[in-house]
Amino acid sequence: MNKRAKQLVLACSVPVLILLGMCFAPLYTMLTGVDMILQTKPLDPSDLFRGDYVTLQYEAEEVPISLVDKAVVSRLQDQWGQFDVFVLMEKKDGVHTPIKVSLEKPDKGIFLKGTINYIDKGNQGQEIAFIEYNLDKYFLEDNTGAEWEKASAKGEILAKLKVNNGYAVLTDITTK
Repeated sequence: MNKRAKQLVLACSVPVLILLGMCFAPLYTMLTGVDMILQTKPLDPSDLFRGDYVTLQYEAEEVPISLVDKAVVSRLQDQWGQFDVFVLMEKKDGVHTPIKVSLEKPDKGIFLKGTINYIDKGNQGQEIAFIEYNLDKYFLEDNTGAEWEKASAKGEILAKLKVNNGYAVLTDITTK
């Protein structure tokens, strides 16, 4: 094989290796991850161009300030913008709920890695930390979107996840 052919093979293999690398984390999580279930909140999405899907918002995205470490609060006050946090979860009545939000990865227990956006007052007037997990859309079989949208608007959907080392993959949704 001459030098030109080797360069061509190398140039073609680099993008393929990058794409394969991007698939590694989700596949590894699906194979080795721990099951988790999150409760969704009512939400009414509308988008005509994406086909049948449901937009999900989780109760675990709004965490009471009492569960957030002081280091997270002070960093949010000192630094403008978003940053990653670790949300330790505990299973209560079949659904995982946050019990602690910190900058440090927990040594034990099941946790999600999320991005804290801001702290503000919630609907009840208490201070809430708003955290994103990037698990907000689930694509459905054709012609089933309307019924799932109704269930989502009522907050009747449970999301099933696979979680490995804080990385989560949304695997399925069910109704209560």
